Amino acid sequence: MNDHQTMPATGATTRIETIRAALPMSRLGAPSSLPRFRWQQPMPDRDTPLARGLTAEESALGFDWGKDSILPYGVYAEYDRSQQPGEMPLVRLTNGRLEIDIALQYGGRLMRMYDLRLKRDLVFHNPVFQPANLAALNAWFSGGIEWNGLIPGHTPFTCAPVFAGVIKTERGPVLRIYEFDRITEATWQIDLFLPNDDDRLFVHGRIVNAAATAKRAYWWTNIAVAMSDGMRVIAPADYAIEHVLPGNELARFPFPDPQRFDGSYPGNWRSATSVFYRKPDAPRLFIAALDRDGIGLAQTATPEMRGRKMFYFGEASGGQHWMEFLARPGDARYIEIQSGITPTQNQRFELAAESEVHWTEAYGALSVDAAKVHAVDYATAERSTAEAVDQRFPAGELAEIDHWLKAVSRRPLDRRLSVGAPWGRRQERLTGQVLAAGLDFAVEHAKDCWDDLVRNGAFTDASLDPVPTSFAVSDVWVDALEQSRPENGTWLHDLLLGIAALDRAEMAKARDLFARSATSRPTWLALRQLALVAETGDLKEDAYLRAWAAADAPDELAVEIAQFLLAEGRLETLTAFVAGLPEAAAAQERILLAKASIAARRGDMDELERLLATEFATIREGEMLTVSLWTALQQGRLQAELGRQADRGELAERMRRNPLPQHLDFQMLANEVGV
Repeated sequence: MNDHQTMPATGATTRIETIRAALPMSRLGAPSSLPRFRWQQPMPDRDTPLARGLTAEESALGFDWGKDSILPYGVYAEYDRSQQPGEMPLVRLTNGRLEIDIALQYGGRLMRMYDLRLKRDLVFHNPVFQPANLAALNAWFSGGIEWNGLIPGHTPFTCAPVFAGVIKTERGPVLRIYEFDRITEATWQIDLFLPNDDDRLFVHGRIVNAAATAKRAYWWTNIAVAMSDGMRVIAPADYAIEHVLPGNELARFPFPDPQRFDGSYPGNWRSATSVFYRKPDAPRLFIAALDRDGIGLAQTATPEMRGRKMFYFGEASGGQHWMEFLARPGDARYIEIQSGITPTQNQRFELAAESEVHWTEAYGALSVDAAKVHAVDYATAERSTAEAVDQRFPAGELAEIDHWLKAVSRRPLDRRLSVGAPWGRRQERLTGQVLAAGLDFAVEHAKDCWDDLVRNGAFTDASLDPVPTSFAVSDVWVDALEQSRPENGTWLHDLLLGIAALDRAEMAKARDLFARSATSRPTWLALRQLALVAETGDLKEDAYLRAWAAADAPDELAVEIAQFLLAEGRLETLTAFVAGLPEAAAAQERILLAKASIAARRGDMDELERLLATEFATIREGEMLTVSLWTALQQGRLQAELGRQADRGELAERMRRNPLPQHLDFQMLANEVGV
């Protein structure tokens, strides 16, 4: 029996209040002012995973990771690992049974869910704020519950403020979080309802497509749970689909797999893993992470959420370092239990024209007989957990709350708590159409060329002065640019239309527009764009160096130039370029890595070793640069000792005696280092 069912009532009503939590915080920095194109984005460009044994439902509307544009969003890449004492403003929902903390400035992330009776955090409560290079827009941090939509690769609002406010209802207050996604051009919202005197949280999701055309959207809710020895993750499963690395393959396996090990225990996985639990005919879907005693967090939802997944960084050194890198040693191990609208995360779903998608999730502590949770027969564990979920979250009650929250989702806010970006209101003004009933996108902000375009149908003299720091590339915005363009154009029209053309891979058109913009006014951004589309390495180098010499070029441009020169093997130019950088640009982490690569290629092992002592903040998930630089260091040292090139066996022995230091170990697979 679930202990929570028999708790005496406390009579406590739900309150929504603001608090400040003290914790070490690293600097996030501002989003980039450089538009990033498909081949530049941090999400690696990977072919669609091979699929073995998947059904039509499990393959429908699949996509290629890294092949979709992330424009018009800007990446976050200026964060560090300072972890200075700080305070994080939070909104707290509390009713004497649960305390739930929300970070509105970080995508509305649910940071903490504390069960006051159990005296237990139900989600992984990260003790620090530490961004790392794991999302479509680069910066991401671990912990809590993340609302991931409407594009793959973690929400573009992971590290951005969102709109939020309170709706007063006859059942108590509802906290709403919402934004407008500029790629899908649809809205998403999350309404959190903590009933009076209840230890369960209900979360209603709503996606609205106001356009007259169908869209393809994405949604997965990622729930981080503190990992404990012996923990088991249970969800209905006749089989599983795994994302198999390094071959980037989705494949069907028995679950648990008798040929390998019981994959329902995260601790059995050496390498990082994603496991999708599949039981298409299950009467009800859920997922629960339960400890040795059969206690933990459970999530269930209305039938719209068809996917359930477990992710774990794995027991190998690289995965363990990733978790500590995202948090702190000794307080970092966690898994993710996830729930999505599609069966796997390699799929989108159809968002019909002028339509809405709704669902409701339920969360709470769950207690199941430990002997049944850890039965050797997985079916016994699944059946016992399902019975506990049915008792804890009765299907009829969830359906009734879902119906009520669906009506609430269209009510306007009674009190606003935070604001997001100005693009929702701009979209409404441009199209003359309300994006979603109940969602107010009004926000005070510094006006720029896009506001002039919406208000006046043309750029003013004031908006033609600064180099733009934000961009728009969708059809409605390109049409507005074209319609507002004077007969002879302007440097700004040519630049912005060129960026949209390049985003659509219209290379010749983009090249012509950038050349015209740079001729009219040789801004650093127009010259940088010319470098991107130049047809030879020499032309690229010339345009890049001219861009850097132009007024107001940002430090991040120096990083891009250094990476280009390194990739092209232009070592002399690169060495001179980085040597001449001002202090702020020279301190950029990727400039330090470029210097390390120069040292490795020139055989300067002392300089390479000095640079590799750095604790880097922006190494990408799956990136092997630090591994290759460490290998180069050991190879160089060994060659100096031997007075000749080392053979394979000698290098392997050297690597065994000088293993990759933990601060450089970002491998996602066990035993990746090799020679």
